[in-house]
Amino acid sequence: MTELTILWAQWDPADYLQEIGNMYEAETGIKINVVQEPWGSFGDLFFTEMSAQGTSYDMVVGDSQWLGQATTEGHYLDLTDFLTSEGIAETVTPATLTYYGEYPTGSGTYWAYPTEGDANGWAYRKDLFENPDEMAAFE
Repeated sequence: MTELTILWAQWDPADYLQEIGNMYEAETGIKINVVQEPWGSFGDLFFTEMSAQGTSYDMVVGDSQWLGQATTEGHYLDLTDFLTSEGIAETVTPATLTYYGEYPTGSGTYWAYPTEGDANGWAYRKDLFENPDEMAAFE
């Protein structure tokens, strides 16, 4: 293999993946092309290409919500043995792997590896939450 084409949505993480791909190419000589499609047409492009048994893309960084459809329609490969035998499944939290890669839930069968998991960050004003006067105002 001398070239690998990856389809992903158009956003900053795909830019970063291309940067990593460029580093990979410098080390291995294998060219990585990250093709970015706007979010509004990303899913349609992928499923149309797969339904037509197209060969435009070697990999996709798919949306986790595609897991069921892409699996049952035969577009994803069973990655269970690869992820577990190589220790890759151990590199993310069990919940992340379950909800971003396992289908059906609870089956122990993995069709995808989470590229990134959703996370919520919280910030608060300490002066409001730790100030005795403010605290008393909410009792």
